[in-house]
Amino acid sequence: MKKYNIILFITIIVFSLGSCETVDYGDTNVNTNGSSEFNSAALLTAAQRRYIVIGGRSFLGNPNLYVQYQAQPVYQDPSRYAETPTDWSAYYVQTLQNLQQVLNLSNDSEIIEDPSYTSNGSLENQVGLARIMKVLIFKRLTDTYGDIPYFDALNPEIQSPSYTPQKEIYADLIKELQEARDMMDSSTSAPVGDIIYDGDVTSWKKYVNSLLLAISLQISNADLALAQSTFNEALNDPNGVIETLDDEAWYQPINVSSLANPWTAFRPADYNMSEFVQNALQGDANNYSNSITDRRLEIFSTAPETDGLPYGLADYTNIGSTAQISLYITSPVSPFPLMTSAYTFLNRAEAAVKGWTEEDPKTMLEAGIIQSYASLSKLTIDSGLEPIDITADAEAFATARIADAGIVGKEQVIGEEKWAALFSQGFDAWAEYRRTGYPNLTPSPNPLNNGGIPTRYLYPTSEINLNNANWVTGVNNLTPAEDRNTSRVWWDVD
Repeated sequence: MKKYNIILFITIIVFSLGSCETVDYGDTNVNTNGSSEFNSAALLTAAQRRYIVIGGRSFLGNPNLYVQYQAQPVYQDPSRYAETPTDWSAYYVQTLQNLQQVLNLSNDSEIIEDPSYTSNGSLENQVGLARIMKVLIFKRLTDTYGDIPYFDALNPEIQSPSYTPQKEIYADLIKELQEARDMMDSSTSAPVGDIIYDGDVTSWKKYVNSLLLAISLQISNADLALAQSTFNEALNDPNGVIETLDDEAWYQPINVSSLANPWTAFRPADYNMSEFVQNALQGDANNYSNSITDRRLEIFSTAPETDGLPYGLADYTNIGSTAQISLYITSPVSPFPLMTSAYTFLNRAEAAVKGWTEEDPKTMLEAGIIQSYASLSKLTIDSGLEPIDITADAEAFATARIADAGIVGKEQVIGEEKWAALFSQGFDAWAEYRRTGYPNLTPSPNPLNNGGIPTRYLYPTSEINLNNANWVTGVNNLTPAEDRNTSRVWWDVD
């Protein structure tokens, strides 16, 4: 297996001529424009950027297809669940390694006293933020594949890193988040290079607690005790959770030529809004409890009043739709959501239904819907396009959804509302769907797998060829023990 490390410095090897004369080449081999040392702020920025903008089919498009936000009239293999091994090196190389290098720098007693290091923020804030970002990337990897190289992954001395069981990974992710949150200190200098919160330590602490709420629910079917204790620890932490629009985590494109909205790279002609999402938010879908118009569709879709495209067909001859994902989502300058107050309130609603807290699930559900409307209205402003203010209809829609919950059950409505609120956040929506089964989606009628909506990605081919023994161990911990896209990972249990 290839090492999960990158060489960040070029070592200049100076050869002596072997004769009697030493030659001074001066500055011939000196890159006067290159950096002579690691810069922790630049490493952080690069890692955050790659985490956000790594896209393409595998790491942006496919999860959104699996939860049927979109359908594909051409190149239909992802929406028909083709079983293709997916490379993960974009996350391990540069992204995780950049963050690990930030941590390595923090262990060097000379470097951490150097002004070039201290000018990038206090030690505790630089290290804490690097640890948080590592959690985000490892979480995506383990959710996507199952067991993965984790504890051994970033050790350059280990050529064939072992796979850590997902149960152990999640326990460590929780510990890492809690420790990172607690070590960060808003009274010391802020971390430089942060393109999400611009170094706002207080916001990062709220983000961590909101992420812990989501993680807790995600593992609740596999480890109830850890899930419940983690949820309540985060909810009751004095730093708070994300509750307002100002608390939310969004990536704001900085330079559209290099740091654009990741959705911008997708060819609009290749995708349409799916029939299910259009009908569901119009209040006219089978297997979905909403029966009135959800105005969020005006922000999601270019044609909110039309039909979407049937999902997962092999042949779309003479089948068309004008509804596509809107520029509010895909414009190069549109912000990209990472964690919203809506999602946090909906997670609190679900925990209240489970009896984990004494909060009122109806109050939390209502807050989640109202915040989703408000957040999306703000998105239309921040996108630079013609603003749409849907907030006036939020309370009435929330009241209707609470009534729906009295008919079909709170769990279903909360699950459906998470799906609506997470539009464009495919990985989170896919994780929620796998765990809850909401919304009730009908799989592709023309599948290229065994017929089920994918629950994971196939391991990279390089693992089979170069790290086979550890790959076998990882596969054996799936249910069933097959490297298929319908095998289930540890937390994905009934």
